Amino acid sequence: MITLIISDLHLGARNCQAASILEFLQTRFDRLILNGDTINNLNFRKFKPKQWRVLHRLQEIAQSRQLILLRGNHDGAPSPGLPFGPLQVLAKLLGVALEEEYELETPRGRYLVLHGDRFDPTLNWPVLTDTADWCYGAVQKINKKAAKWLKRRVKKLGGVVEFVKRRSVLHAQTRGYAGIITGHTHFCDDEWIDGVHYLNSGCWVDASCTYVRAEGSEIRLCHWGDAETALPMTPALLLPGRSRIANGVVTSVKKTIAGSTTGHLGI
Repeated sequence: MITLIISDLHLGARNCQAASILEFLQTRFDRLILNGDTINNLNFRKFKPKQWRVLHRLQEIAQSRQLILLRGNHDGAPSPGLPFGPLQVLAKLLGVALEEEYELETPRGRYLVLHGDRFDPTLNWPVLTDTADWCYGAVQKINKKAAKWLKRRVKKLGGVVEFVKRRSVLHAQTRGYAGIITGHTHFCDDEWIDGVHYLNSGCWVDASCTYVRAEGSEIRLCHWGDAETALPMTPALLLPGRSRIANGVVTSVKKTIAGSTTGHLGI
């Protein structure tokens, strides 16, 4: 069985690499794990045509193969006491359950898959994170290379990458896992730390898109474009415009949230 693990697609963000995602979703696999931050936020008006096609493709995958949806900090906030809230929108749209983590059984042992935001202490400082996101977005409009450098410097200097890595490994050791696969930081990784196989699936908002591939005892980080997984896109995904695919997805969203008390979602 081939399992592919991707995270931080950030559908709806201006730097989302939707064209690459669409190509990637045509590759051979039996199980797809979306490891958090599949969408950037619930403002669907920001979705471009190709990003709508990604959602449509994920719906198709959910009906024909195994699709695992894991929560990320951008996917919505919990709504205690309510039967339906922002956190359930994407799950209802794709027709799968939203999980906090997933246990991947391999010949090497058990691997834990989770987004990794729980290990990021900066999320407890919303003013800091909101300011950093705003600065990153502003710089990216002017110079994408400068924005990428800024993101790297901020996350490195702030210790986010190292915090997530070290705390993930400790969490895996405590629970007896052979490995742990995270996302969140947008910095891919594949290394052994204190006997634990640590992988970070990276992101799909930079030119260098990465993912984790698991088949049998082989579990490794891959960069998009690996020759062994490339397949041509199907004609259905090459249709121009938003009308048929996007409007169908929008209709699904509206049906999903009809009668709920979640407020305006920007549809």
